[in-house]
Amino acid sequence: MKFPNYLINSLATIGVISLIIMACSADSDNSTIDNNTGSVNSIGKYQISDSGNTSFFVVDTETGVVKWYVRTTGTSTEFYLRETINTQP
Repeated sequence: MKFPNYLINSLATIGVISLIIMACSADSDNSTIDNNTGSVNSIGKYQISDSGNTSFFVVDTETGVVKWYVRTTGTSTEFYLRETINTQP
C-alpha cells in the first residue's frame, strides 16, 4: 500500500516538531552547591583531585576554572583558596 503524500508530510512535520520540543525542554543547568551538605545537584559539574594531605584541586568542568586549596598551617580541617586558574580563553 502506498501512503498518500499528505500523510507522509504530516508525519514528517510531527517528527520535526517533536524534536524541537524535546530540544527546547532540555533541563537548563541551574547547579548550586548545598552549603549544609556540600553536595552538588548537577552530576559531573565539579571534579576534585587530591594532591596529598596538604592541598586539593577543584575543577569546574563547564567553565574550566581550576581552584587550588591549601591546608591552613597548624589545622587539619581548614583550607584556604591559594589560586584560581581560568583554563578557557
